[in-house]
Amino acid sequence: MSRAKEIFNRWFKQVALVATVVGIGVALIGQRKAIADFDWQLNLGVMAGSIALFALAPLVQGFCFWLVLRSLEVPSRLDEAMLIWSRSFLLRYAPSGALALVIRVKSQDRLKASSGHIYTSFGYEQLVALLSGAVACVGAFLLDADQQLWIAVAILAVAVVVAVIARPAFLGRFAQDRLQRRGMSVPSIMRGRHVAAISAVNLLGWIATGAAAYLLVCSLTTEHRPAFLWLLGAYSFAWLLGFVVPLLPGGLGLRDGTLIAFLATTTGVGAATAIAIALRLANTLGEFLAIGLVELSYQTVVRSRPARRRIALGVRSSTDPRPVVTDDAS
Repeated sequence: MSRAKEIFNRWFKQVALVATVVGIGVALIGQRKAIADFDWQLNLGVMAGSIALFALAPLVQGFCFWLVLRSLEVPSRLDEAMLIWSRSFLLRYAPSGALALVIRVKSQDRLKASSGHIYTSFGYEQLVALLSGAVACVGAFLLDADQQLWIAVAILAVAVVVAVIARPAFLGRFAQDRLQRRGMSVPSIMRGRHVAAISAVNLLGWIATGAAAYLLVCSLTTEHRPAFLWLLGAYSFAWLLGFVVPLLPGGLGLRDGTLIAFLATTTGVGAATAIAIALRLANTLGEFLAIGLVELSYQTVVRSRPARRRIALGVRSSTDPRPVVTDDAS
C-alpha cells in the first residue's frame, strides 16, 4: 500500500494531466456531430470579448477561495492560493473531479494549512458556490418576472438552511466537536457573516458570466434574442444541475442539455444546440485564459521576490557601483 502511494505521489502530475485530457476528450467526442455541423463563422471580436468575460468568474472564485482560507485563520498568501486553486480548477475536468481535491492536499504546506483546513475550506467553498449560483438563478428569474423555477428556489432554500445551521452560534460548534470525536479534523469554522460576504463577492462572477453569455448569444441570433436576466437565470440553473451531479466532469453533458432545453423554447432545438456548443467553447477557453493569467502572474511575482528581498536587506549586485543606503546611520 505504501509502495502504491509512493508511485502515485511520484507520478501525480502526469496522472492528473492524462485524466484531465481524457475528461475533456470524452466530452468533445460526445458532442462531435454538433461541433461539426455548427457554422463557426463567428465575429472574432465578439468571441474574444465573451471569452474575456468568462475568464473573470474563475478569477473571482479563486479570490473567494483565498478569502475562505483567511476566514478559517489560515495565513495563506494570495498568489499561492490563486495558483493552487487554478490548478485544482483545471483538474475538475478529470473524471469524478477527485484530483482537484488531491492537489490541494498535496499543496497544503504551500498554503500554510493542515489537511483539516483543506477539507474544511473545500466544503465551505462548495457552499459559497452553491449559494451564489442559486441566488443568481432565483434573483434573475424573479426580476425577469416571466419565469419561475421552483427547483432553483428549493436548491437555494437548502443552501441557506445549511449555511444557517453551520454558523458557530447555531450547530457549527456542536458539529465540529462531533466530527473531531470521530477522528475528522475540523480546526476552525467560519462565521455566518463571512459566508454571506464571500458569497456576495462570488456573485460578481455570475454577473460577468451572464454578460459573456448574453454577448455571444446576441451575436449568434438575429431573432428571438433572450433577455439578459432570463439568459442569466437559465445559464445559472443549468450550472446548478451540473453542480449537484458531481460525477460529471465540470458538469459536462447535463449542463449543456439543460441549457439547450431552455434556449430551444425561443430558438428551436437545432439553433439551441449550436448556441450551447458555442457557449461551452467560449466558457472553456475563458477558464483556460484565467488559469494561464494566474500562472503567468505567479511566475512574475516569484521572479520579483529575490530582487525585493535583496533591496529590503540593503544588498546590491557586484556590478552595481552605487553605495548601499540603509536606515542605520552607523
